[in-house]
Amino acid sequence: MKVLHICPGYFGSQLYDNLFLALQSINVVNEIFTLPFKNIKYNGEVSINLKVMDKRFNFFERFIYVRKQNIIYKKICKEYSLNEFNIVHAHTLFSAGFSAYLLKRKYGIPYIVAIRNTDINIFFRYMLHLRGLGRTIMNNSHYIVFLSSSYRDFVINNYVTKKHKQKILDKSVVLPNGIDKYFLNNKSVVKKTIKENSIKLIYVGDTDANKNIETTIKACKLLLKKGYLVNYTIVGELLDVAYYKIISKYDFINYHQRCSKEELILYLRSSDIFVMPSINETFGLVYAEAMSQGLPIIYSKGQGFDGQFENGIVGYAVSCFDYKDIANKIIDLYRNYNQFSERCISLVDKFNWLTIAKEYRRIYG
Repeated sequence: MKVLHICPGYFGSQLYDNLFLALQSINVVNEIFTLPFKNIKYNGEVSINLKVMDKRFNFFERFIYVRKQNIIYKKICKEYSLNEFNIVHAHTLFSAGFSAYLLKRKYGIPYIVAIRNTDINIFFRYMLHLRGLGRTIMNNSHYIVFLSSSYRDFVINNYVTKKHKQKILDKSVVLPNGIDKYFLNNKSVVKKTIKENSIKLIYVGDTDANKNIETTIKACKLLLKKGYLVNYTIVGELLDVAYYKIISKYDFINYHQRCSKEELILYLRSSDIFVMPSINETFGLVYAEAMSQGLPIIYSKGQGFDGQFENGIVGYAVSCFDYKDIANKIIDLYRNYNQFSERCISLVDKFNWLTIAKEYRRIYG
């Protein structure tokens, strides 16, 4: 099995390498085509199976969709012997799926396409003139991969025509991202307990408006009023200087800069509950990483992690701006802590990359 991966965001996330390595371990040959990434100078040594487009698109070219995509498509045709591939894996609907669609039309190569956050919250939401093209790419795909059932249902209910809904649903597959094997190899094995009347919350990740820490802070203040001893740890980069002023106001907030995964596990193990009520979230690897250390989780309704488990199994989905709802769900996790913590540890293997790679191999055909 030989797969051509069209992966524009390869340099932006470690998760792609984890997937490709897992696929390689089950005898899938991967060829990866990607675009240059800001602040990364590619020296040709990342992977022998990686090819990076030599053209950088200027500001105006990025907004001329069809022209840009045709340039990418022609480059792919030039770089590869396309009759060698069994399938194309487009890792985004709009930025990669158009080339996959053209390759199928010209060479008859089937393709699968993944739908991610930018596809839903940028292209489908704001670029109305491209919605029809997005539907065409989905209709002609072999399979469509969603990171969560909530995103699958949202796309089908809002952007798929009525006559095609069943067809799209039938070939839709829900596959989460995996987490670094370090977290799975170092799962918490000790039954976590929580100190009486004390709740240690944690958030991990870069902090911007989308991560919505202001609402979590409001929930903390409400918990304090209810008599709980609250500590809120934030680990990551503050992308806006305004957040330094926000978090410095409160004695119950501890801030730490981005750190290694070895250090991160220590922060997670010294915390009780992971809280990230993001406004938009494709998936959120940190939810699963927190689960590996026995932390129940608070996540947003209708976003990427919602639907990975039934609500109330490893944590709760919340309305992202409803701080009262968040505070109440935190209290429920506190009162039933041991059961939630144990389930998090036992269920986190769902996010093992090898398990996910085997499912990809199945849908490749």
